[in-house]
Amino acid sequence: MLLQMFWDLEMQLHHYGIKAMKSMQEENPDKKVLTNDMATFIVLNTASIQIIPTTVIAIRNSLGSENPTAIIFPVWIATICAAISGIIATKVFIKLGK
Repeated sequence: MLLQMFWDLEMQLHHYGIKAMKSMQEENPDKKVLTNDMATFIVLNTASIQIIPTTVIAIRNSLGSENPTAIIFPVWIATICAAISGIIATKVFIKLGK
């Protein structure tokens, strides 16, 4: 039940992400080139900040881990670092491209 709830939430967020990208494309004057906002959005979406890493928890549980949820805090740190690094890299490339 809980996993289904998270799956439904993920699907809704995916839908809203596509909707947001379409609305940014409508405002884009050059339809063949990404805007800076679109590039940043793609990087954030790709970084995929994990709130609850259910797959890793399930694998750890199936392999007999004593505390399969111990991975949550390190996963938060890793995904936040990935998102920050991606944003910084995107902003640097945007500056270099101008």
